[in-house]
Parts: sequence; C-alpha cells; structure tokens
Amino acid sequence: MASAKKRTPRSRPRAAPGRENTAPSSMTGFGQASSSDRNFSTDVVVRTVNGRHLKTKVRMSLNMPTVCDRISALAARYIRRGTVEVAVRIDWARPGGVVFNQRIMAGYVTQLKAMRETLGLAGQIHLDRVAMLPGALEADVSSAEADRVWRKLRPVVIQALERTARMRASEGRALARALRRHARRIDRLLARVERRAGAAARRYRQRLTRRVRTLLEEAGTRLEPGSLAREVVLFSERSDISEELCRTRAHVAHLTQALGEEGTGRKLEFIGQEMHREVNTMASKASDPAMTELIIDLRGEVDKIREQVLNLA
Repeated sequence: MASAKKRTPRSRPRAAPGRENTAPSSMTGFGQASSSDRNFSTDVVVRTVNGRHLKTKVRMSLNMPTVCDRISALAARYIRRGTVEVAVRIDWARPGGVVFNQRIMAGYVTQLKAMRETLGLAGQIHLDRVAMLPGALEADVSSAEADRVWRKLRPVVIQALERTARMRASEGRALARALRRHARRIDRLLARVERRAGAAARRYRQRLTRRVRTLLEEAGTRLEPGSLAREVVLFSERSDISEELCRTRAHVAHLTQALGEEGTGRKLEFIGQEMHREVNTMASKASDPAMTELIIDLRGEVDKIREQVLNLA
C-alpha cells in the first residue's frame, strides 16, 4: 500500500519590515542609530510627523545625492504615510574625504556682498562661516566608493527606521485603544438617544392635546381627534432620526473594524466625517432639551474621534 505524501504547510507571506500589520500606526515617531568605523563615523536621526501623503526629506552633512535617494527609497519600505525627516551626519576620518564646493561658496559670497550693499550693513564675510552653509562641503568620493559608503550606512539607517516604526506602532495601538473607548461611549449614547426619541411623539401628543384643549375651552369649541392625529404624524416625520441612528451605528462598526487593520488612517478620517454629519442631522431634529443634551455629548465624542484619527497613518 502506497504511503500518503506528507503535505508541507505553506508559509505565510511576511509583512513589510518594521510595519505594524494589526492596527494603524501613528504618524509621529522618532528613531536614532549610530555607528563608527575606521574610515568614518555616522549618526542617523529619523523624525516623522503628520502629513497627508508620504513626504521624505533627507539632510546629510555631506552632499551625496545618490545616497540621499537610496535613503528615501528605504524609508518608503518602513513608513507608509506622513512627513519624514532623516538627518545623517558623517564624520570623515581620513584626509581628502571632503572638498569645498567652490561654485556654491562663491555664490554665497556674491549674495552676501550684494545684501550688505543693498541694506547698507557693515561687517566682514568670514570664510569659516561660509564653509558651514549647506552644500559648501561635499564628499570627495567616486561612484564605487559611494557604494561602499552606502553599504556601511544602510544598516544604520535601517536600525533608525525600525526604531521609528516601532514607536509609531506603539503610539498607534494607544490611539486605537482610545478610539475604541470613544466608540463604546457613542454606542451607549445612541441607545439613550433612541429611547428618548421613541417617546418623543407620545410626549408631543400629550403637550399638544393640553394646549389645544385649553384654547378650545376658551373658545367654546370641541377638539377633533383626526386633526390632532395628523399634527402628531407630521411631527413624528419631521423629528424621526431612525435612519441617522442606523447609519451612525454602521459607522461605529466600520470604525472598530478599521482599527484592526493597517494603513486605514484616511478611511478613519472619512468615517469620522460621516459620523459628524449624521450627528448634526440628529441635532437639527432634536425635539426636547434632554435629547439635545444627549446629542451634544454624542457630538463631543465624535469630535474627539475626528481629532485623533488625524494622527493615524
């Protein structure tokens, strides 16, 4: 009897390095890493803040455009959304490692002289200060040497990006917990609003009956039940918020689901906007002060959600 072939379990695809795949991450983060070598030492600092899209800016103490492009491409693997600033400091430990860019420095001097004459200022232009301006120093390396520099710099950049991604993920989980608390409060408030709205027509009928009877007794006329019923029906139609309640509950469910996914910051912003619109409609239909107070509390929770989701990638 032939033996059955043993199945090899399929391995799950690995997530992108450094990315949190169980919840949206915060757009605020910080990471730093450094390394020292016989030829040079380097320090890399990564900062991220809120942004509509992914925007990466790399600043290096030495002008190495190809390395800057590689850092930007590497940052896109770890960070999905937000404004990213990567500062790289390289201290060369061998002579001839850097040279002055005479064209850029001459441009600085020309502009400074023109500014001094235009504004009528006194003072000397010092070479050491001009040498500290951006672009005055550049790396004196060939293409092959730039590749070797990148091979040494790459692991340091990765370490800084991984630390940044971990911080963003940690803050994202904290924000997700806070948003879930707001969602639960909204569910409770919606239940209270629904109970209050269900009795609104009955309370309105009672108030209207008392007022009309008082007026008719003064006029010596009888109350027609049909007219009163029509007025109550019109009031019920104008103040009905059942659709708004249903849609808001659906938005809360979508919000809770999106908090378990990555890269849903924009989706959460849209859900917050829709919740705000539904609550505003409820407020315009509120029929008594108690319901208005509940809807004000509801709007407060929705506003907190709208503010916090702006920090999620």
